[in-house]
Amino acid sequence: MIDINNLLATPEDEYHDFKAQWYTPYDKAELIKDIFSFVNTAHHKDCYLLIGIDDNHKVIGIENDENRLNTQQLTDFLHSLPIANSHTPKVVVQSIQLDKHTIDVIVIKETTDVPVYLDEDKHPKQAKRPIHAGQIFTRENDTNTPISDSASDYLVERLWKKRFGEDLSIKEQYKVKLSDFQHWEYFELDNVGFRYTMNPDFCMYLEEDKDNRYKSESYTLGQVRLDMSWNKLLLKYRNSTIGEFLVVFMDGVRFMTVVPNLGSINPMANDLLTFQYYLADSLDYAVEKLILNMNKVAITPDYGSKIQLLSRIVIFNDYNQLKQVTSELNQHYDDIKKKCTPTKEQLELCRGALSMDFKKSDPEMQEGHIEIMCEESNVGQFINKYLKNDHL
Repeated sequence: MIDINNLLATPEDEYHDFKAQWYTPYDKAELIKDIFSFVNTAHHKDCYLLIGIDDNHKVIGIENDENRLNTQQLTDFLHSLPIANSHTPKVVVQSIQLDKHTIDVIVIKETTDVPVYLDEDKHPKQAKRPIHAGQIFTRENDTNTPISDSASDYLVERLWKKRFGEDLSIKEQYKVKLSDFQHWEYFELDNVGFRYTMNPDFCMYLEEDKDNRYKSESYTLGQVRLDMSWNKLLLKYRNSTIGEFLVVFMDGVRFMTVVPNLGSINPMANDLLTFQYYLADSLDYAVEKLILNMNKVAITPDYGSKIQLLSRIVIFNDYNQLKQVTSELNQHYDDIKKKCTPTKEQLELCRGALSMDFKKSDPEMQEGHIEIMCEESNVGQFINKYLKNDHL
């Protein structure tokens, strides 16, 4: 959401600029330059062009401006340009009522597809100036690259570092590398693990986990076999360990998954409703997405196994959404408890499936564990439906 009052109170910078009016047909080259300049910034945030604001930050409005463009019109204009590698910037035009006037805000969405530039000369119809192929415009503090010039080597270098994630911490770089699915390989040599072929400094190794843990959990339900084996996955950068996660081989060692986190509804209650979850912006989920997309036998689940797995694990956008959703669900604890209490038939089916891999004396076969597994599976599926439909 745009904090318009904060933007108006802040001098122009690398994140926002003020324009008194929309760009005329004679100024279309300036429009290209200004949008490209904000796209080609080294930071990792959205940028804003506020139109209908004069140089003194006074709201003068654009309600009578015949040159206004909406999101679709501006997007179509950008798509018509010969942009190198077809990396068309994403923009959104929002109209805001302020001080009895209408202002338009062009939101230039953050991207790592930088630098953005043209690979052919472009002289928009009626425009005073052309934009030349290879010209790179950027913004430093409150100043854009002049339309007759191109950014300095130093500024362009910062953009390439942004593109490849080299301006980030090693942990954040790991997320970038992990999203490049096609360039990771699984190996079984002296060690077992994963290697990023574009930069072998990024490497992950599997180690056996010797702690005494249950060998079946709620997210194994729905698979053909419910047994699993535990391992540790060490994320290495050169000789340093950047992170460590528990992983399990599931369904008779047919595929691997990162062990999800354990959450609960009404955590102050004696009878917790637990569920398993990932945070979409986390490093462990970046590893999980790599596993799901490697198409490697013994690592990646097939389509049916993947659907069963993810139906029982909740994926929240971030920690804030996790807190918001659990707070909402806490208010309906009793209803959710009734809906998620396993039936006798479900318990019996779970017991029968477990008996294929475990003896009656094994802890996995205890009634209390079976009940928790089934209920936790039901809660995970319930929350996934809640997130999809946004109602109980």
